[in-house]
Amino acid sequence: MDYYISKLKKNHVEAVASLYVDVFSREPWNEKNDFKEIVLYIERMLSLNSNQSFLYTENEQLIGVALGFVKPWYKGEEYILDTFLIHPNYQKNGRGQIFLSEIKINLNKQGIEDIALDTDKNTPAEKFYLRNGFKPNRESVYLFSSTNDNNPL
Repeated sequence: MDYYISKLKKNHVEAVASLYVDVFSREPWNEKNDFKEIVLYIERMLSLNSNQSFLYTENEQLIGVALGFVKPWYKGEEYILDTFLIHPNYQKNGRGQIFLSEIKINLNKQGIEDIALDTDKNTPAEKFYLRNGFKPNRESVYLFSSTNDNNPL
């Protein structure tokens, strides 16, 4: 299997958005994402000066996407893996593990030692990350709030 890992660029946005909508419309997510909103999300990620987003391709076919960015923290810098997805036809056959491993190698070469992410509990995604070296942080809790007190989440 010949694969290629590259940085996500502006000319990839629509293909990435199509794959995103496809992947997250399926089990267990069952999301009803609007293509234009996902395009905007990806373009916003690309506009970050700390953007570190990657593509996984085989024979010029888009297989996987990792959207993320680097942020400062007390140990130096940390990579926030915001979205990670693999084409449904290529899931559960090691491609996600290969892709994640290549991302870790790339980030480590840059001196970035840690990756943080959040995912839904009791999903295949949680199991995937646990099998690939991620551990729950028992000292933290993930919280969020609306900025509009009149429109609570």
